[in-house]
This record gives sequence, C-alpha cells and structure tokens, in this order.
Amino acid sequence: MEQEIREYALEIGFDNVGFTTADPFTQLTEALEERKEGYSWVSNRLLQLANVADPCNVLPSARSVIVLIYDYHKQAFPEKLIGRIGKAYQSRLYPGKKRLFGSRLRLMRDFLGAKGMEVGYRPAMPERQAAVRAGVGSFGCNTFVHEPGRGSYIGIVAMAVSAELEPAAAVSETRCFDDCRRCFEACPTGALYEPYKMNPLQCIAFNTYGPGNFPGAPEDIPIEIREKMGSWIYGCDLCQDACPMNQKRLKQTLVPDAYLEEIAPKMDPKVLLAMDDNYFQETVQQLLYGYIWEKKFLQRNAAIALGNSGDEGVVNLLATTMEDPEEMVRQYSAWAIGRIGGNKSKNVLELKAKNETSEKVKAEIAYALESF
Repeated sequence: MEQEIREYALEIGFDNVGFTTADPFTQLTEALEERKEGYSWVSNRLLQLANVADPCNVLPSARSVIVLIYDYHKQAFPEKLIGRIGKAYQSRLYPGKKRLFGSRLRLMRDFLGAKGMEVGYRPAMPERQAAVRAGVGSFGCNTFVHEPGRGSYIGIVAMAVSAELEPAAAVSETRCFDDCRRCFEACPTGALYEPYKMNPLQCIAFNTYGPGNFPGAPEDIPIEIREKMGSWIYGCDLCQDACPMNQKRLKQTLVPDAYLEEIAPKMDPKVLLAMDDNYFQETVQQLLYGYIWEKKFLQRNAAIALGNSGDEGVVNLLATTMEDPEEMVRQYSAWAIGRIGGNKSKNVLELKAKNETSEKVKAEIAYALESF
C-alpha cells in the first residue's frame, strides 16, 4: 500500500512521500506552551495548532500520517518579483477548489478514499514536524524543513488516514553546520533569535499578512518593522536565500514560469497601491490568494514598500491615496510619505492633516511630521 500511495503521489505532481504514526506531536505542544505569547494567534485560532498537534483531533480514526512534499523551485522566478513576493507564494501552494495545487490534494484524497481510508487534513496539521518524523527532511536553524537535495523550498502537506501504514525512521534533527548563522544575519528584524526558535511577530512574512487581518494578531505593523520590510509586499525569503543548503538550487539555470512572467509587471507596488476592487479580484487574487482577502492589506504593504524605496517620485501617488476611503490605506500612505521625506512630503502631510477625520491617521501624520 505504501508503494501504491507513493507512485500515485509522484504521478500527480508531488516530489516525495513519507509515512509516520498518528501519535501526538508532543514537541509542538510543548513549544506552543513555552512560546504562547508569540503564537496564540495561530495555535488557538487560525490554524488551531494547539488542537491539531494530535492528528486524532483532525481525524478521530487516524492511525497514520502521510506527508506529501512538493518542490516549488522547479522554474525560474521573475526578477521583478524577487524581493517583493515570497517564492512559496509565487508558486501558488493554495488548497482552493479552483487551484492547481488544491486539485492535487483532492486527487490524493479521492485515491486514498478509494482504497478504503478515511482522510483528514483540514485544518492544517503540524506539517513540518510530520515531515521530520516521516523521515523526509530535517529542521534548519531558521525553523524550515530541509530535504536532502532540495533544500527548504518545499511545500509540505500532512494527511491523517485511518490505515495502518509502515512509518519511516526520523532523520537527524538538523543538517545545519554547527557554526553557521547565515539565516540569523540575514533576518533584519531579529525574528530568528535562537537556533530553531522564531518570534513570528517579528517576522517580515507574518507582518505582510498577519496584523489587522488574523484574529489575535496585532492591529498594526510596528514602525520598527516597517522600516526593515524593504520592498517585501507578501512573504519573505531572506533567511532561506541566505542558507548554504539552498545555494546550489539558487544557482541553477531554470526555465521561466510563463504565468509568473505574464503577471509580474502587474504586481508593481505603485499599481497595487492604486488598484480598484476589480483589479484586486480579477488580477491580484489569481496570484496572491491565501492569507489576504481584502485589498487594503496589500495596499498597506505596497505603501510601505514605496516609502522604503525613498523615491520622491511616488509622493504624488501617495498623496492621492491619502484620500482613499479606507483608513488603513491613508494611515500607511502617511507613514510612507514621512519615510521618503523632503519638503514636498512635508507640505503634503501638513495639507492632508487639515481635513483628516480619523484619529489614527492624524496620529500617523503627526508622527511622520516629527521626523522632519
């Protein structure tokens, strides 16, 4: 049965398969309790990790866990999207009904069902922990799972099933070099603070989609984080791109992804900041579906990226979006104008302050003006 599952998974586009028991992931439970301040938004709410650390809470009849690996570094990523959108998000690893990756998951679920198994994988189970226990990878210091020969550019799906499958032996806990701190040095916000420990509230990727969007997450992106987000609009690859175990993959010459090449110009931050609802739904959501379902969050991120660019040429655009009906867009446009600086920026902020009605936006304008 294990061989049949493996062959079918490879046939429909996955790149590796592992098997492990349905025993609770006690290490995850302990880690969430130890670091509950930073993980409460995800452990008890969004992904319910505190609950699904026991696969039987996902599928009461669970006896095994199947781990599916998808290598998303098979085609080249457009230069225009590098440093702007994380590679995993460019790869569209979304489970939606109209998504290619979601279709793979449904095919796999139907195949297992036809073999007489009950299947459960929503909400997402502890996928990284399952991958390590199933012997398909090991943890890196940046908390990503690294698979031998592929590095950490992999998507992981864990499915609980009712069948008793032969588990694999777990691999070594880490493949990182003892003295390597590349990922720590690459993270500008200090989110990685100890080997195998990350504070998600400091992570650039989390801050592109969590604040104000996820229940239990902070309402706003801290100012000290905004300044270090650079040009990132959705996700972040800095710690992965710095990892020595990924360098061989990064140096490969790959065939361009035709879809990404087509849509890359449409993801320019100036375009995203000024987009209307139709553009968001019909164009942007085709690529950036997932954690963001309202355009204001991407507009916020685009404003931050433009502010960090230091380009005085975008001040007029930011001045226009300071008239946006959405408070969040006005707030972060004000911050971006202040971040760019210069006499023109100061004049715009002073003018907008006269008619602004939101206390939150007025406070952002006041903060920006203090920097002049």
